[in-house]
Amino acid sequence: MTRKYITLAAPRVPLRRHGFTLVEILIVVVILGILAAIVVPQFADASVSAQSSSMKGSLQVIRSQIELYHAQHDSTYPSLLQLGAAWNVLLSKTDNAGNVGTTDGVHVHGPYIKKMPINPFEASQTVSNAAGVGVGWVYDEATGRVYGVMRAAKATELEMDTVNVVRTYP
Repeated sequence: MTRKYITLAAPRVPLRRHGFTLVEILIVVVILGILAAIVVPQFADASVSAQSSSMKGSLQVIRSQIELYHAQHDSTYPSLLQLGAAWNVLLSKTDNAGNVGTTDGVHVHGPYIKKMPINPFEASQTVSNAAGVGVGWVYDEATGRVYGVMRAAKATELEMDTVNVVRTYP
């Protein structure tokens, strides 16, 4: 008698993959590229919007402090000479005539602001009576109004109010 032996085949176990295929990686990279193309411009717009809001906020503070100066100094606005290029009269204590000093009992008004405001579009703190390169703010002595300064093209692009908010230069 002969014996028959039956050999059983080993069950097939699926091979385990270790990592991703090149096609899978390329698909993920393309998806990330598309998302970046959509999101990045929105962040760029947010930066310009933040600059615009910063300038408008600074204008509001400066204007209110100049009005306070006006009320405390016999309805007189500070002159451009008093403001100087560095907002001197608003950063210091003043007497009733608007002279800067530190004498107790005499220089009783102010300071009105803690530091010089920076125009974010021009990166400048200077104040002048006309818009131009390197000027951050325009001051009208007759009305006590302060305006931000920016290039005309930028103001048009941002649809800024050139009557009440900014003064432009080419």
